[in-house]
Amino acid sequence: SDYNLDCMPPHGYIHVLSLTDNIAEFRNAVNNQKISGNIDTPEGGFDAMLQAAVCQSHIGWRKEAKRLLLVMTDQTSHLALDSKLAGIVIPHD
Repeated sequence: SDYNLDCMPPHGYIHVLSLTDNIAEFRNAVNNQKISGNIDTPEGGFDAMLQAAVCQSHIGWRKEAKRLLLVMTDQTSHLALDSKLAGIVIPHD
């Protein structure tokens, strides 16, 4: 790249901040994020959403809370089951 950027290495999911009412803490966490590339976009975002939905103690979901996550994108995802062509056959736990 011709740009001098301090980027994070590609990753699937990194927990940054649990649910909070502290707007300043949230704003600070967002402002401190670095650009990252994902080799398998937008599926990487779906993996992160899966982690956010199932990792109750890390995220801070209340036991009685309904978990609703919304993703908006203009990017297309892969066709169903094409991961098998790449040898990705072990499902999430």
